[in-house]
Amino acid sequence: MNQKVRQLRDELDKKLAPAVAWYQERETREQRILQLLAVLLAVAVVYWLIWQPSWEARESARQRYIANQQTLAWIESNADAVRAARGNRSGGGEQLGSNWVSNISRSAQSYGLTLRGFTPNGNESVRVQLENQPASPMLMWLQSLEQKGLTLATMEMSAGDKPGTASLRATLTR
Repeated sequence: MNQKVRQLRDELDKKLAPAVAWYQERETREQRILQLLAVLLAVAVVYWLIWQPSWEARESARQRYIANQQTLAWIESNADAVRAARGNRSGGGEQLGSNWVSNISRSAQSYGLTLRGFTPNGNESVRVQLENQPASPMLMWLQSLEQKGLTLATMEMSAGDKPGTASLRATLTR
């Protein structure tokens, strides 16, 4: 093991010999300037390759933590409303009637939601699309539609651009 280390050290010394000779040929003042530049270069390398990336990763993790805390607070504050809506499910609720497709649009407006896309599919289903709408009223609206006799056939829900908002694509069937 020691012999391999010596061989590597000898090879390194051979490769660095011209640079060491050049450095030793410089005047003392020039050597101090080169030492100062080497220290500055080492500090810059440590900063850009270690410190800055780790600081940015820390800040990113901090922002994710804050966003998750806000989401948790929102969920905790709306948990009672969701439980209450679940409790009302057995009542059956009012029916949407024969003009059920247009009543879906009106019911969304009553919850303060704006439909971005609305595509009836015959007389049995409708595809709705909402973007960047408040998540709590959106869930309450879907709950009310189920109480009125509609079934949620498909649903794709993703986080919106702002905290507390969501985007929804769903197919509702009779």
